Amino acid sequence: MKPIWRTVNKVIAFLKSPSRSFVLLLFIVNILSFVDATVAKNKKLGCKRTAFNRRTTNYLAWKEQMTACELLENYDPAVRPFGTVPHMEKNGPVVVATGINIRSISAVNVRNMEYVVQFRFQQRWYDERLRFDQRHEFRNLELINFAQDQQPWIPDTFFQNERNGWYHMLDQENRFVKVRKDGLVTYDRRLTLTLSCDMNLIRYPMDTQECFIDFASYAYTTKDIIYDWSEIGITLSSTANGALPNFEIVKVKNATCDSVTNTGTYSCLRVQLTLKRVFSFFLLQLYIPSAMLVAVSWVSYWIDWKSTAARVPLAIVTLLTMITTSHAINSNLPPVSYAKSIDIWIGGCVVFIFASLIEYSFVNYLGILDENKQMHKVTMNKTRLSNVVDSNIQNVAPQKKKLFGVNAKRSILRKRRKIQLNMHYGDSDSDIELRRMDGPTSRDILNNNEPDWTMHDIGDLVYQGQRKRVELIRWCSLLSERGRAERIDIIARVLFPSAFVMFNIVYWSVYLGEDPNFPSDPNFEMSTVTQV
Repeated sequence: MKPIWRTVNKVIAFLKSPSRSFVLLLFIVNILSFVDATVAKNKKLGCKRTAFNRRTTNYLAWKEQMTACELLENYDPAVRPFGTVPHMEKNGPVVVATGINIRSISAVNVRNMEYVVQFRFQQRWYDERLRFDQRHEFRNLELINFAQDQQPWIPDTFFQNERNGWYHMLDQENRFVKVRKDGLVTYDRRLTLTLSCDMNLIRYPMDTQECFIDFASYAYTTKDIIYDWSEIGITLSSTANGALPNFEIVKVKNATCDSVTNTGTYSCLRVQLTLKRVFSFFLLQLYIPSAMLVAVSWVSYWIDWKSTAARVPLAIVTLLTMITTSHAINSNLPPVSYAKSIDIWIGGCVVFIFASLIEYSFVNYLGILDENKQMHKVTMNKTRLSNVVDSNIQNVAPQKKKLFGVNAKRSILRKRRKIQLNMHYGDSDSDIELRRMDGPTSRDILNNNEPDWTMHDIGDLVYQGQRKRVELIRWCSLLSERGRAERIDIIARVLFPSAFVMFNIVYWSVYLGEDPNFPSDPNFEMSTVTQV
């Protein structure tokens, strides 16, 4: 026991010195850090070696994992592979061949100018460090699958117009890494991204939008990485259009580009998606109802202008309904500085409905003026009638009174009542009747000639030589018989619908049809590869 106690005492004496204690503590920390780094590296590279058990282990799968473990034993995933550009040195850039399989495009948000796309993102490149076709022990393997914890070098690709995105982890991470025996690495991952899309809404809702998927290397310039499209390029799943409620894919095209920043030039690739908005929804939910509201506002032209309680609420209700519809549509759209197609349509409908209200205000004003004028005219005619009757009675010679007798007085009183009735309806017949009596009335009375005036005779006198058998002239003749308020209503019944039809002809000829900025591709088909 004494040697042990002596050793312990020596250690205690050694630790009493502060400098010696610090050196010992530093040594222990370094040892622990080295062990932790070794464990973390082995865990990251997935190099856990296990013995082969014939009864419980698949030999091919076990062989793949052992091969991957040996390939990654001295592998540093932070160092990029040798350059693979032909006719260049090994220190040249790595060519990364990229392919995209678009599974769905959904949730196109016009207000935020963004859309959601789900796709499989595949990249391929050569890594000489992972080549195993020249090793005799691996000659039977053509392809190996890396486990989730086995991580080779992967390009630092990022999406330039991404706003949000996530990996699919259910029920395991949706990704794989495969290495062919000649060193070709295939990296495949399923992604869902929310991407920005600059939209031009001039032709909304008959518009066609072009959205992009741009991606490039985040840190490596063109001296290190060059992106290129693989032979697969871009493919579309057969259900890609099914997830779009208001759009359809009319064209897909890929392109290459370079992103130039103050830190250098970066290689990038672009996917161009041409999306056409489905118009049937807006036709049923907006255009037909708004056109019906305009037609309802025309009903007021067939209602008597004196019925204010019927005409004014009809115009106001249709106007407020149209304005409410306009606010509901614009609430889902971004505030832009230009007029959209839907703004022109809604504005035109509001103008036609508002014009019906203005038309009634004008008609009501003219109707009141005509009534006041007619009342003044009736008063004047009553005065003239009294003067004419009194004058005719006084001018009858005394010797002729016996011939005239009571019949002449009755005739004059009958004419007076007839003229009063005509004046009540505001016709010009009263003036004609008065002029008749201002003429040779005495002679007619003395000769007991009582002209039998009827409305038909007065109409023949007023419109003599003007009647035509043409319907248009007859309509104009009937129109002239009415007051100014009624004439304006009759004209509005034809003028406003005709103007609205002309507005529709001009509007649909301008906006309906193919957008000249985005001509459709007749050779485009779903689920096919489109190459530049």
